[in-house]
Amino acid sequence: MSFKGILTTLVILSALLLPLAVTAQEEPVLKVTEAAIATSVENLVPKGVSDRFPGSVGKLYAFTRIAGATKETLVWHLWFYGDKLMAEVSLPVKSVNWRTYSSKRIVPGWTGEWRVDVTNEDGLLLETLYFTIE
Repeated sequence: MSFKGILTTLVILSALLLPLAVTAQEEPVLKVTEAAIATSVENLVPKGVSDRFPGSVGKLYAFTRIAGATKETLVWHLWFYGDKLMAEVSLPVKSVNWRTYSSKRIVPGWTGEWRVDVTNEDGLLLETLYFTIE
Protein backbone atom coordinates (compact mmCIF):
# COMPACT_ATOMS: atom_id res chain seq x y z
CA MET A 1 0.00 0.00 0.00
CA SER A 2 1.31 3.43 -0.84
CA PHE A 3 1.94 6.18 1.68
CA LYS A 4 -1.11 8.02 0.34
CA GLY A 5 -3.24 4.87 0.80
CA ILE A 6 -2.01 4.40 4.38
CA LEU A 7 -2.68 8.05 5.17
CA THR A 8 -6.20 7.81 3.72
CA THR A 9 -6.88 4.68 5.78
CA LEU A 10 -5.66 6.39 8.97
CA VAL A 11 -7.84 9.43 8.32
CA ILE A 12 -10.89 7.22 7.77
CA LEU A 13 -10.18 5.17 10.91
CA SER A 14 -9.68 8.35 12.95
CA ALA A 15 -12.98 9.73 11.71
CA LEU A 16 -14.74 6.50 12.68
CA LEU A 17 -13.10 6.12 16.13
CA LEU A 18 -13.20 9.76 17.26
CA PRO A 19 -16.92 9.76 18.13
CA LEU A 20 -16.39 6.63 20.23
CA ALA A 21 -13.50 8.23 22.13
CA VAL A 22 -15.44 11.44 22.75
CA THR A 23 -18.53 9.52 23.91
CA ALA A 24 -16.46 7.38 26.29
CA GLN A 25 -14.85 10.45 27.86
CA GLU A 26 -17.96 12.60 28.08
CA GLU A 27 -19.47 12.57 31.52
CA PRO A 28 -22.28 14.79 32.67
CA VAL A 29 -20.89 18.13 33.76
CA LEU A 30 -22.14 19.70 36.96
CA LYS A 31 -23.36 23.25 36.55
CA VAL A 32 -24.20 25.90 39.10
CA THR A 33 -27.57 27.25 37.94
CA GLU A 34 -28.17 29.50 40.94
CA ALA A 35 -25.80 30.86 43.56
CA ALA A 36 -25.95 33.52 46.26
CA ILE A 37 -24.44 34.75 49.49
CA ALA A 38 -27.23 35.33 52.01
CA THR A 39 -27.93 36.04 55.67
CA SER A 40 -30.16 32.96 55.95
CA VAL A 41 -31.62 30.04 54.03
CA GLU A 42 -35.26 29.14 54.66
CA ASN A 43 -36.88 26.10 53.00
CA LEU A 44 -33.87 25.92 50.67
CA VAL A 45 -34.39 29.52 49.53
CA PRO A 46 -31.66 32.12 50.23
CA LYS A 47 -32.83 35.22 52.13
CA GLY A 48 -31.03 38.54 52.62
CA VAL A 49 -29.03 38.09 49.40
CA SER A 50 -26.35 40.70 48.76
CA ASP A 51 -22.70 41.18 47.92
CA ARG A 52 -22.11 43.62 50.83
CA PHE A 53 -22.68 42.87 54.50
CA PRO A 54 -21.96 44.70 57.76
CA GLY A 55 -19.16 43.44 60.00
CA SER A 56 -21.83 42.61 62.58
CA VAL A 57 -23.58 40.10 60.26
CA GLY A 58 -22.46 37.17 62.45
CA LYS A 59 -23.02 34.37 59.93
CA LEU A 60 -23.38 34.06 56.18
CA TYR A 61 -24.60 31.30 53.89
CA ALA A 62 -23.34 30.26 50.45
CA PHE A 63 -26.31 28.81 48.57
CA THR A 64 -25.94 26.85 45.32
CA ARG A 65 -28.30 25.02 43.01
CA ILE A 66 -26.41 22.28 41.18
CA ALA A 67 -27.66 20.72 37.94
CA GLY A 68 -26.42 17.81 35.89
CA ALA A 69 -25.59 15.09 38.41
CA THR A 70 -26.61 11.64 37.25
CA LYS A 71 -25.17 9.90 40.30
CA GLU A 72 -24.39 10.98 43.85
CA THR A 73 -21.34 13.22 43.95
CA LEU A 74 -19.84 16.06 45.98
CA VAL A 75 -19.31 19.77 45.57
CA TRP A 76 -17.09 21.89 47.77
CA HIS A 77 -17.62 25.40 49.11
CA LEU A 78 -14.22 26.98 49.74
CA TRP A 79 -14.52 30.18 51.82
CA PHE A 80 -11.68 32.69 51.28
CA TYR A 81 -10.93 35.90 53.18
CA GLY A 82 -8.64 37.69 50.77
CA ASP A 83 -6.39 34.84 49.64
CA LYS A 84 -6.58 32.93 52.92
CA LEU A 85 -8.67 29.75 52.93
CA MET A 86 -10.97 30.04 55.97
CA ALA A 87 -13.21 26.97 55.52
CA GLU A 88 -13.70 23.94 53.27
CA VAL A 89 -17.15 22.36 53.25
CA SER A 90 -18.02 19.24 51.27
CA LEU A 91 -21.66 18.94 50.29
CA PRO A 92 -23.41 15.92 48.77
CA VAL A 93 -25.30 16.29 45.50
CA LYS A 94 -27.92 13.54 45.26
CA SER A 95 -30.01 14.36 42.19
CA VAL A 96 -29.99 16.08 38.82
CA ASN A 97 -31.32 19.33 40.37
CA TRP A 98 -29.98 19.80 43.90
CA ARG A 99 -30.03 22.79 46.25
CA THR A 100 -27.48 22.97 49.02
CA TYR A 101 -25.67 25.49 51.20
CA SER A 102 -22.86 26.00 53.65
CA SER A 103 -22.41 28.63 56.34
CA LYS A 104 -19.52 30.56 57.83
CA ARG A 105 -19.34 32.48 61.10
CA ILE A 106 -18.04 36.00 60.40
CA VAL A 107 -16.05 37.77 63.12
CA PRO A 108 -16.62 41.58 63.15
CA GLY A 109 -12.92 42.30 62.46
CA TRP A 110 -12.90 40.27 59.24
CA THR A 111 -13.69 43.21 56.97
CA GLY A 112 -12.73 43.29 53.33
CA GLU A 113 -13.00 41.11 50.27
CA TRP A 114 -14.31 37.53 50.51
CA ARG A 115 -15.17 34.83 48.02
CA VAL A 116 -16.61 31.34 47.95
CA ASP A 117 -15.29 29.02 45.26
CA VAL A 118 -17.64 26.19 44.32
CA THR A 119 -15.76 23.17 42.96
CA ASN A 120 -16.63 19.63 41.95
CA GLU A 121 -15.05 16.65 43.69
CA ASP A 122 -12.14 16.76 41.21
CA GLY A 123 -11.38 20.37 42.17
CA LEU A 124 -12.73 21.91 38.95
CA LEU A 125 -13.99 25.44 39.63
CA LEU A 126 -17.72 25.69 38.87
CA GLU A 127 -18.53 29.15 40.25
CA THR A 128 -17.10 31.96 42.37
CA LEU A 129 -19.22 34.16 44.62
CA TYR A 130 -17.63 37.48 45.63
CA PHE A 131 -18.76 39.58 48.58
CA THR A 132 -17.50 42.28 50.93
CA ILE A 133 -17.70 42.61 54.70
CA GLU A 134 -17.80 46.34 55.56
